[in-house]
Amino acid sequence: MINKIKSGILNGVQGYLIEVEVDISKGLPYFNVVGLAGTQVKESKERVRSAISNSGYKFPLSRIVVNLSPADMRKDGSYLDLAICMGILKEKINEEEDFFNETAFLGELSLDGQIKSMKGIISIAISFSQMELKNLFIPYDNYMECSELSNINIIPVKSVRDCINILKMDKVSRELYIKERIEKIVEKSGINKQGEEEEKDLLEDDFYFIKGNKIAKRCAEISVAGGHNFLMIGPPGTGKTMIAKAMKNILPTPSKDESLDITRIYSTVGKLYDGNGLIKKRPFRSPHHSSTLTSIIGGGVNASLGEVTLAHNGILFLDELPEFGRKLIDSLRQPIEDGQVNISRLNRSVTYPANFIMLATMNPCPCGYFNSEKTCVCRASDIDRYRAKLSGPILDRIDIFCEVSEINFNEFNEDKDKRLSSKEIKKHVELAKDIQELRFKEKDIYNNSQMSPKDVFIYCNLSDEAEETSKYIYDKYKLSNRSYIRLLKISRTIADLDNRKEIKEKDIMEAFSYRRAYYKYFYSKE
Repeated sequence: MINKIKSGILNGVQGYLIEVEVDISKGLPYFNVVGLAGTQVKESKERVRSAISNSGYKFPLSRIVVNLSPADMRKDGSYLDLAICMGILKEKINEEEDFFNETAFLGELSLDGQIKSMKGIISIAISFSQMELKNLFIPYDNYMECSELSNINIIPVKSVRDCINILKMDKVSRELYIKERIEKIVEKSGINKQGEEEEKDLLEDDFYFIKGNKIAKRCAEISVAGGHNFLMIGPPGTGKTMIAKAMKNILPTPSKDESLDITRIYSTVGKLYDGNGLIKKRPFRSPHHSSTLTSIIGGGVNASLGEVTLAHNGILFLDELPEFGRKLIDSLRQPIEDGQVNISRLNRSVTYPANFIMLATMNPCPCGYFNSEKTCVCRASDIDRYRAKLSGPILDRIDIFCEVSEINFNEFNEDKDKRLSSKEIKKHVELAKDIQELRFKEKDIYNNSQMSPKDVFIYCNLSDEAEETSKYIYDKYKLSNRSYIRLLKISRTIADLDNRKEIKEKDIMEAFSYRRAYYKYFYSKE
């Protein structure tokens, strides 16, 4: 007798369908798992045996062989426990074979038969929702993260006995029982109360409290609105870090697809707490400059994800960028350009999403006071060596360069009515984001920074004056193709913030003005 049950495993942040074949035949008691099973999967034999016995069922004293198909794919993790258990106990369930053909089971078993919550359940559930599966049994505590998935019925279960009891019900009773259970879970989580509390007018890191630096604030707004990489250069104490931290409060609300991407990443690394639904806030990651290459990019023996993936659809803030070291900084080139990072190890190859805004700050020299009112004590060679940590290819991938200067007393005491709060700036950003969503509704991109060169020439409609100016800038400053494309993308975002379809000359000029700091600190004419 062979019972077939569908389940899944996780590789990176992608879920894969696994068919669990359980053969129960006469012979001496024997229990084995085959099909390129990892250590955790092989250990499932003892968990399944104890869970069945402690749930009040009799474990078959027969020859049991479990095959995991496809056999050429390595299986790791304890996601298959529940499916193996259901394959052994299938005789106790009066369900037609068609039901099992469109149903999958995920969950780790404890020795007493309880089904434990797991990392990365939503990633597998998302993959299954795109297949022909109709039902998915998952751990009870993982329900909220999967609650907004469509095209598949999510059935939360607490234990082996609970799962069997649900399967024994007729279709109408089962649907009613599951509906009542889900309502209780949602009520307990309080997710339906989200958004009821009034948002504070002024936040802890609010642009309203940042005096002066109008150009830097404008750059921050453009960066967030279009997803553009942003570098601030200036002496210590001028507000670079303060502006960077305030940017997390003007990030636009993610779309449902973006929320699913963020949630599946944080679920995979176990940073999603039980009872939480979809993450509806963009991430802001700020690793220390002593972080290793593996912790930033990802890798290690298990090809783990890094900070660039945790910052997906959000901001990766690198404070004091040159302190990270040239090797680590150069390793950001591929994620910035491709929006993903490829990690290959001996036993596996994984692709992680890494579409983020690179936000960075730096001093103009090692002591920090080059070209400021205070005296710089650095030698010319030290300054050159310090700035050389940022290679040409990295600088070419930065869209906006902004010099943040020391503010004078009049700027410090500017009229508070002239300062915009983060809440007001976010409204402008949301408007630009809505325009971009409408523009790219037929494409698999979300903002202007993700446009391909082909998209740029389709969607960046320049006026005659703007076209002349852009040609003049391209020829005079010998821009690379990448720099010119990025210039047009920024101009597109500036026009979006003004709710205009056509890019005007002033948009090109403003976008190019945000390269002034580049020419001042990094550009040397041969």
